[in-house]
Amino acid sequence: MSSDYRIEKIKRDLSVTLKNGTKLDGEIFLRPVSRYRSRPEEPTDLLNDAEPFFVLMRNGEVVLVPKASVSHAETPVHHEDEDLEVAALGVPVEVTLLDGSLCEGSIFLETRFDRPRLLDFLNSYPHRFLPIVSPRQVLLVNTDTIAHMREVA
Repeated sequence: MSSDYRIEKIKRDLSVTLKNGTKLDGEIFLRPVSRYRSRPEEPTDLLNDAEPFFVLMRNGEVVLVPKASVSHAETPVHHEDEDLEVAALGVPVEVTLLDGSLCEGSIFLETRFDRPRLLDFLNSYPHRFLPIVSPRQVLLVNTDTIAHMREVA
């Protein structure tokens, strides 16, 4: 039985590294309008929503990936991501993951005026995946896989 109803999706490249070190490259499908704002859904929205699995299309094959098994994911900065183009305005950080790998970029503090510190932001961050932005990519780090982090000048 076929349906005439189709939901439009936007394809985005995503490189996923699982907690066991396996790397999966493919594409994810995002909504043209996010559930939470009036612009297209971002990979961060997909990885931080409540559903435990997401679809990764690899070489024409559908792979269902449990979010809990993802250490981190990388996606190129998309030119429509105007908020991400100002990476220099975020707090520059160096993040060391449990596997010893390092990543650098900026974190955008969405904090209350009375709690502007990185520590306060991280302690109140409600999502599983933390976006770390660099000029060319967004690294989405599973907060369970962070060994330590520091601000860099």
